[in-house]
Amino acid sequence: MKFYSDLLIANNLPIDLAVIPLLESGNNPNAASNKKALGLWQFIPSTAREWSLNRVNGLDERTDVIKSTISALSYLNFLYNDLKDWNLTLIAYNWGIGSVKKSIKKGLIKNGVINLSYLPRETQKYLINFHHLNYLIRKHSNDILEKYPNEEYLKKIKQPEIKNYLESNGIFNVSEDLLRHINGYDIYNPVHQNREVLVPSQVFANFFDLKKISYSWNKNNKKSHCTIKTYLSQRNDSVVKIVRKFKISIDDFNEMNPTVKYIRPGMSLIICK
Repeated sequence: MKFYSDLLIANNLPIDLAVIPLLESGNNPNAASNKKALGLWQFIPSTAREWSLNRVNGLDERTDVIKSTISALSYLNFLYNDLKDWNLTLIAYNWGIGSVKKSIKKGLIKNGVINLSYLPRETQKYLINFHHLNYLIRKHSNDILEKYPNEEYLKKIKQPEIKNYLESNGIFNVSEDLLRHINGYDIYNPVHQNREVLVPSQVFANFFDLKKISYSWNKNNKKSHCTIKTYLSQRNDSVVKIVRKFKISIDDFNEMNPTVKYIRPGMSLIICK
């Protein structure tokens, strides 16, 4: 979150926008949707190309955390400059600016108030969840979040400098999986040596036990209580209900179902590998 918030502040954008990657992808740089959206910010191919996210040396830059974030903030700024309202900007980010403008002509805004009934159900939930999540963050910022130091957790450096940076700062136990998760791709691939990458700072290393952090699903980790491999979602199901029912973690569920953003009845979900 602080990586996003620092960039938002630098670009004079509202700090509340830092929750968008959580809403869009669960903060998974490789999250993919059935609508061909990809990455933290869930760019579809056409929008990605428009905002300079391309395929370079086999890498889809939508998964590049640094570059996709910079593009997303530019896109959000563009939407706001056109619509002059942050709620409309969020709606356009989820639904498309063309759809928003058409809906405005049909009565989306009346007396300065947005009529949610003019929006698709998914977009309604998106806007509500955005404000609810920010409300929870503000409500618990003193009693829960305050225990986390307000310091820089990630450093941006050039790929060839990784080894020297980690050694000179006494940072150990940084696995390739961790760096792949932080950046969204295999940063040690020689074709990416000119790219700027993210690495843990001393604050990150001191505050978290890197030896206990895992960012990959262990396919050999069979759950003893797991008697079926897939589950057909029912009406009123949610991720929370499903993981509780099958006694798996949300992280495991997301790893096994990376394209699932919303639970709808009749979806075939993987609940055991």
